[in-house]
Amino acid sequence: MTLIKQPILLITSALLFFCFYFQPLAYAGSILIWPIDPVIEDEQNATAIWLENQDSKPAYMQIRVLEWQQRSGENQYQRQSDISVSPPFVLIEPGKRQLVRLVKNIKMPANQEKAYRILVDETPRAKKDNESEDGQSVSIGVKFQMRYSIPLFVSGQGIWTNPDYNKNRDIKTATAPELSYQISNLDGQSYLSVRNDGKVHARLSKLNSLSGNKTTPLVDGLVGYVLPGSVMRFPISKNNRASSYDKLQALINNDPDPVQLLKR
Repeated sequence: MTLIKQPILLITSALLFFCFYFQPLAYAGSILIWPIDPVIEDEQNATAIWLENQDSKPAYMQIRVLEWQQRSGENQYQRQSDISVSPPFVLIEPGKRQLVRLVKNIKMPANQEKAYRILVDETPRAKKDNESEDGQSVSIGVKFQMRYSIPLFVSGQGIWTNPDYNKNRDIKTATAPELSYQISNLDGQSYLSVRNDGKVHARLSKLNSLSGNKTTPLVDGLVGYVLPGSVMRFPISKNNRASSYDKLQALINNDPDPVQLLKR
């Protein structure tokens, strides 16, 4: 099994990598993508994303799904067969949109969640004689022009994290991660180390420190993701010492209210 660490993103020197987590739409360059937080729950067999070409030229896109793990504080990606993509290659004319289905091939055990990354690569149009009959391959040496990456989470029975207005869910009853943290300083840079002992991922954003009645923003936007059973380290405000942080709070997943983190 081939493990691919985060440098997979550096396929060419001109490659750009975009991650969008909070906007209802992801947009960079000429491609609009939504939704940007798809999930496949236990009773669902598939989900879908939309790709829209807002450029004046046709866009040829390759869509893949990689299994996502976190080990030793690093994101790692590997090829997988749990999720199928249909279609894996699309040609989108200017102003048009394309539906891409993500089909689940596994039965997730109850109370478990698996994480994946959907990679959408904008590529030059491959020659037909370089494609297989089912369109599953691209000619060797193709250079990616733009890359879009969004998370995909597949959950078993008893777990959910995203709102579903058809089910009239209360987001306060969503499955929550179990987080604890440490702060360290190295060469004037502070780092936040977050451990997730829960059953579902944690998406941290809007990180603030609390000292008495004073709230100090540390990270205004996305901090990052911590998968179940993983520990991740994130840089935070430079030139601040760990002793200056009394308590920390952040937005976790889709809960609109800040959650206080537990210190290890």
